[in-house]
Amino acid sequence: MKAPRFRNWFSRLQSLNGPQRRQVLDALHPVAGLDQVVALIAEARGPGRCCPRCGNSQCHRHGFANDLQRFRCCACGRTFNDLSGTPLARLRLKAKWLAYSQVLLDSLSVRKGADQVDVHRNTAFRWRHRFLDWVKLD
Repeated sequence: MKAPRFRNWFSRLQSLNGPQRRQVLDALHPVAGLDQVVALIAEARGPGRCCPRCGNSQCHRHGFANDLQRFRCCACGRTFNDLSGTPLARLRLKAKWLAYSQVLLDSLSVRKGADQVDVHRNTAFRWRHRFLDWVKLD
């Protein structure tokens, strides 16, 4: 959306009634979760970032894919992101990861956690094991 159109849309937000405001917040909530997850991933992996293939620490930014910054290794030429080589690689629905981490902290069952986060129970089961594998690595 271009800036003038956005300013016009943003200035009209105060004229929305309660249910309309709630609808806008509900639509923006998953996006805010995704932004938080991406920021946490970059913060956690940023200082010691190295190529998962050859271990070289010299790399440069190489675009974006799946909401994550891609990098290209200067030694071997392979591209990777901050999740490459981790248990969380190739998992989808990153915007719901923080909510599911709270489910793990609350020790809810797989089915209750899946219902709370609004994912399929197989996804919740896969996430549980991948998240626990990630904790074992640290």
